[in-house]
Amino acid sequence: MNKLHDALHLSSRSFLLLALVLLTSFAAACAGGAVDTPASDDSAEAPEEYPMPEVFFANIEDGGTYSSPVEIIFEVENFNIVPIEDPLVVREGEGHYHLAVDVPCADAGEIIVAGNPSYIHFGTGNDRIEMQFEPGEHTLCLQVADGEHRVINGPRYSNLTKEISITIE
Repeated sequence: MNKLHDALHLSSRSFLLLALVLLTSFAAACAGGAVDTPASDDSAEAPEEYPMPEVFFANIEDGGTYSSPVEIIFEVENFNIVPIEDPLVVREGEGHYHLAVDVPCADAGEIIVAGNPSYIHFGTGNDRIEMQFEPGEHTLCLQVADGEHRVINGPRYSNLTKEISITIE
C-alpha cells in the first residue's frame, strides 16, 4: 500500500510541477509577445496586403459633358465580377454590376429588385452599355451586388458604389 501511495504522491507532484511549468511558459509567452496596437474601428483602412475593392466608371467622369448615345464602361479593382447563377449563389468577393439612372443609389445591404427600369442589371458579368439620354443633367450610380442582387455591404466594401453626374448636350 505504501508503494501505491508513494507512486500516487509522486504523480501528483509531477503533475503539479508540469502544470506550473506550462502556466509559467504561457504567461511568459503572452507577456513577451505583447504589442501596443491601437484599437481598430470599422473606418480603418484595410492592410496593404488586402487592398479595398473599388468600382469605377472607366470612360466617363463626374461633371463631364457628352453627346448621346454614350457608351458607359465599368471597372473594378480587388473584386471579381461574375455572372449570376441559377439557383442564386452568394460568394465572398464576387458580384455583378448594377447601374441606377436618375434615381438614388440603393442602400448597402438592400436587394435591387429586377424589373425596375431605373436600375439596370448586368447579371451576365458584362461591363458596358450604350445608352440614349435626353439633353440635360443625369446622375449615374454604379453599384456591385452579390449573387442575390444585394448591394455589397460592410466597411471593407464601401467603395463598391460610385455616383457621378454627367451632362448631355
